[in-house]
Amino acid sequence: MTAAGKYPPSQTFVLGCGVAGLAAIGTSKALGSVVRAWDVRDVSDQVHSMGAKWVSVDFKEDGAGAGGYAKESSDAFKKFQQETFKRALAEVDIAISTAAIPGRKSPLLITKEAVEGMKPGSVIIDLAAVGGGNCELTRLNESFVTPNGVTIIGYADMPARMANQASSMYAQNMANLLKHVHGKGKAAAFLPNLQEALDAGEQGDIVARSIICCQKGQLVQMPPPPQPTPPKPKTAAPGKDKKTAAQADPLRAAAFGSLALTVGVCCMLGLGEGVKTSLLTTFLLAGAAGYQAVWGVAHALHTPLMSVTNAISGMTAIGGLLLMNRSSGKFDYGLALIAVLVSSVNIIGGFVVSQRMLNLFKKEGEKDYSHFMLLPAVVFLIVVVTHAELLGAVSTVSALLCVSAIGALAAMSSANAGCKFGMLGVFGALVASMVDMTGEHFLVAITLMTVGGAFGAVLGMKVSPIALPQTVAAFHSLVGLAAMCTSIGSFWANGTLGANMENVSAVLGDFIGGVTLTGSLIAFGKLNGNLGSKPLDLPGKNYLNL
Repeated sequence: MTAAGKYPPSQTFVLGCGVAGLAAIGTSKALGSVVRAWDVRDVSDQVHSMGAKWVSVDFKEDGAGAGGYAKESSDAFKKFQQETFKRALAEVDIAISTAAIPGRKSPLLITKEAVEGMKPGSVIIDLAAVGGGNCELTRLNESFVTPNGVTIIGYADMPARMANQASSMYAQNMANLLKHVHGKGKAAAFLPNLQEALDAGEQGDIVARSIICCQKGQLVQMPPPPQPTPPKPKTAAPGKDKKTAAQADPLRAAAFGSLALTVGVCCMLGLGEGVKTSLLTTFLLAGAAGYQAVWGVAHALHTPLMSVTNAISGMTAIGGLLLMNRSSGKFDYGLALIAVLVSSVNIIGGFVVSQRMLNLFKKEGEKDYSHFMLLPAVVFLIVVVTHAELLGAVSTVSALLCVSAIGALAAMSSANAGCKFGMLGVFGALVASMVDMTGEHFLVAITLMTVGGAFGAVLGMKVSPIALPQTVAAFHSLVGLAAMCTSIGSFWANGTLGANMENVSAVLGDFIGGVTLTGSLIAFGKLNGNLGSKPLDLPGKNYLNL
C-alpha cells in the first residue's frame, strides 16, 4: 500500500525445496511476495515454517533419495504433477525451479502447455538449466521472451553473475566449517580434531569425517548421511491443561446449569400470569426459533442481518394501527399517528438499505431473481379480503416468514431471498391488522404509511454505501420512538389505573423504547463521527444493557 494506491503482492511458485529452494522462499517472502512451494519429498513443515503455502500433488509416492536429494519420479506421478503445476502456474507471476538429481537429467516440471497458460509478464527462473532445465522451453545460458510474454531465464552461471555475494556466502560457509572442526581450540586444534574424528570411527564427528577423502594413501569411505530428525509430537502446554481441567469441573458446571435453568423457568412461568396460553406459547417458541436462526448467520452477513431485523422491528406500526381503532381522545390518537408514520419510514427505508447491503456482495454478472419470492403477497391480500376467518393464519405465517428471513441470512446464496421473506412477513402482518379498520382510519393509515414509506425509500437510496451502518442505527431510533408513542397512548387509552397486565406492558414498552431511541441515536452519532468513540462509563451500565 502506497500513497499512489494499493496493489496486490506478487505471487511466486518455488519448485524444489532443497537449499536453493528454501533460500528462494526466504528471499521472496522478504520482498513481500506471496509464496507457494512444492517438492517431491514431503517437506511441508519446512515450507510452512518459512511462511509459504505447500502445494500438494494428489498422488502418493515417496520421493526422498540419498544425500538429501530427490529421486526420479514414476510416469504416473509426473502426469498428476504436471497437471497440478499447470493450474498453479496460471495464477503466479514468478516461477523459480531448483529441482536437480545428481548424475541425471533435470526432471521436466514445467511443460510447454503450462508456459502458454501463464500470464503475460510472468518470469520463469530455471536454476536447473545446466542439467537440461525443469522447463521444457529453457535455453541454456539464454534469457528470452515467449510469444505469450513469459520471460524464461536459463543461465547456468548465476553465481558468476553475482560474484560479490557468492564469494561472501562461500567464505562464510568455509569459516563456519573451520570453526566447527577446530572448536574452542582455534586453529591449533584443527588437525588434532580431524584425526580424533577419524580414529573414533562411527562415533566421530560426521562433518569432520565427510571432508577427508584419503589418509596415509588409503581411501576414506564417505559416511552415510544422517537421517532427518522426525518432527516432535505436539503437546499441550501444562498451564493450558490445568486451566482446561479447572473449567471442566462437572459438579460446578451442573450446579451452574441447574441454577440458570431454574431461573429461566421461573421467569417464563411469571410471564404466564395474566397472559393467554396461546400468546405465551407463541412468544417462547418464537424466541427459541429466533435464537437458533441468528446463531447460524455467517459473520460477513451480520451487518445485513442487523438491517433486516431492524426493518422487521418496524412491526411497531401494528401497535399504532391497533391504537388508532381504540383511542379515546386526540392525545392518544396523535401518538398512534406518529407511531404509524415513523414505523413506515423504518420499514421501507430499512429494507431498501438491507437490499443495498446485499447488493455489495453480488458478483459481476450475477443474476438475482429473488423478487419472485414476493408473489405470495398477492395471496395474502386476497385471503384477508375474502376470508376473514383466516386472519389468524395469515398472522402466524407472517411471523414464520420473519423468522425464516433471519435464518436465510445464514448463507450468501439465500440472503437475498431472506430479505424478501422479511418484506413478505411484514406485509402480511400489516394487511391482517388493517382489514378490520374503519374507513376513515384506514385512509389515514394508508396516507401515513405511503408518506413515511416514500421518505424512507428516498433516504435509503440516497445514502452512500459507506454510511449504510449508521443509517440503520438512525432508522432503528424510529422503532424506539414508535414503541414509546404506542405504549404511552395505550396507557392513556386504557383508563384503568393499577398494576394490570396492560399497564405493566405499557410501562415496560415505554422504558425499552426510550433505551432503543437514545441508544440508537448515540450509535448513529458515533458511527457518523459526530460523537467521540470513548464509551460512557455509567454505574451499572452492564445491567442497563440487559
